[in-house]
Amino acid sequence: SSYLIVCIYIVYIKGLCELVKRRKSFMPQFDYQQLCHFVLPEQGGLSVETILKRFLHLTPREIRHAKYIPDGIQKNGVSCRTNAVVQTGDTITFRYAQKCPHLSEDQVLPVSGDSAGVRILYEDSDLCVADKPSGMVCHASHGHYSDSLTHAAASLLKTPTAPSELRCIGRLDKDTSGLVLFAKNQLAAARLSRQRESGALKKEYLALVHHPFSEETQKETIRLSMEQIPGDDPDSFDPSGKRITKMRICKEGNGLWATTHYEAVLQDPFWAVVCCRLETGRTHQIRLHMASIGHPLFGDPLYGVRDGGTRAALHAWKLHFLQPMTGEPIDLENIRTHMFD
Repeated sequence: SSYLIVCIYIVYIKGLCELVKRRKSFMPQFDYQQLCHFVLPEQGGLSVETILKRFLHLTPREIRHAKYIPDGIQKNGVSCRTNAVVQTGDTITFRYAQKCPHLSEDQVLPVSGDSAGVRILYEDSDLCVADKPSGMVCHASHGHYSDSLTHAAASLLKTPTAPSELRCIGRLDKDTSGLVLFAKNQLAAARLSRQRESGALKKEYLALVHHPFSEETQKETIRLSMEQIPGDDPDSFDPSGKRITKMRICKEGNGLWATTHYEAVLQDPFWAVVCCRLETGRTHQIRLHMASIGHPLFGDPLYGVRDGGTRAALHAWKLHFLQPMTGEPIDLENIRTHMFD
């Protein structure tokens, strides 16, 4: 009977090992990247945690997460605790996880014909910037997966990446074309999002609007509150009866405060091209703000007039931000021919 029990135990252990092996094969694989800081004379005597927060600009949550990564926090190449004291000349290393982007050919879904207009204008190990054509959604949704911008951008990177690993930092409406920023890992996404909230990340748009501006109004700032039209309001449905997202100007304090800076850079007796810079990123902000001052965008089906246009003439043409790990300024511009077609 003892022999039988041993045999059963061995079979059980083998089965358990096989189960663990199978589970590991389905677990996400990770690559690791790192940030380093060389301790200067005036920084000697500080704790590792202070160095990570003050000079590598890491949050307490990011530091806690690194404790669960092999050799996540090191001093001079050796794992250490965050309360360790540093000396002049020490090198503090912080490792952060990035899901391994390497995919097999059968895991990379083909890009549909609708995605052929996407271009990658900038890429490094932490982020990429894509040129989005009009008519494409940023995120995968029902009816839009292989033709979403996220999917197209993932398949066009130097190393093919799963679309789920790209995090969009400030999406564009389906009809809006231009620059879209993606983070490739969680740490980059958090830092770029903080830049967006603080205003360090700046994006400018070009819009083709109806009617020229007077000399006095060619450069102005619009500060008006906005709110979404309730779902039971007749204006929240299109002519076919489909529910849509539509905004309206409201009294101060009732909605979300929105600020748009604009300047007319080109105009004739019937139209004008305006450059817009946002302090806030509300849904349809430029479209609603320009319509509210009597200059609706050409082709805008929600806030404009019937002018034969096929889409709202809006293009994100300029982007400024700091590389999330190095702090290096990155400036990108994207002017197209036939930009508002």
